[in-house]
Amino acid sequence: MKILHKARNVEVSNAMKEYIEKKLSKLERIVKDDNSEVEVRISKSHERYTVEVTLKMRAIIVRAEETTKDFYASVDNAVNNLERRLKRYKDRFRTLKREKSENIQNQEPEEKSGESIVKIKKFELRPMNLDEAIMQIEMLDHEFFVFRNTDGDQINVLYRRKDGNYGLIVPM
Repeated sequence: MKILHKARNVEVSNAMKEYIEKKLSKLERIVKDDNSEVEVRISKSHERYTVEVTLKMRAIIVRAEETTKDFYASVDNAVNNLERRLKRYKDRFRTLKREKSENIQNQEPEEKSGESIVKIKKFELRPMNLDEAIMQIEMLDHEFFVFRNTDGDQINVLYRRKDGNYGLIVPM
């Protein structure tokens, strides 16, 4: 597992890097992918440390973020959240694999507590440019907005970032 450290407004000491690597080493028994990459972003703002850990594996990206007054607590919580998400993903993958092998296509799927689709929304994707999409997301006061971009005629997702700016997801 390759680990990349990135820092903003904080000097990352060797002891901090070693602590991060020690904590991330417990994920290796779950990941078992030598080509995986972990990016650790550390920032400090108003005497609070934010640790963002992003694990990139073959087919998935798993991310966890934690902000506390203590750097080490932020690392612990972020890695624990990441581990919990990885275990949940692995369990779901095993369940799906088992169901495929047993060929249970005709049975009703089991309803999982708190993890079912509760609403399906259908809507027309009107072609619009990016400025129109930004205006639409502001008028609707949504966190994200799906639209057909007139530049390239692709479906894009515009989303509101935590810093108040916007992000755009464009398929390749």
